[in-house]
Amino acid sequence: MDSNILELVGENGKKIYFTLEAELEYDGYCYQILTPKDDSMGLNPGEALVFRIENGEYFLEENDDIINEIENLYNNNL
Repeated sequence: MDSNILELVGENGKKIYFTLEAELEYDGYCYQILTPKDDSMGLNPGEALVFRIENGEYFLEENDDIINEIENLYNNNL
């Protein structure tokens, strides 16, 4: 499997495949910006999700302030 493709297991036990767009450090945490490989998550094309990684586990970031900071860091690193 491509090293930029990640397989995560959703709450329902279904495997979901993502493309890793970026990995960033913010406020002492590692964050990854991921885009789903298909439309099964109901996102519009080009939309991405931000996950916080702690001890090898992925947590969907839901705090809008943090998501905005991650987006700003990403855009400034382009």
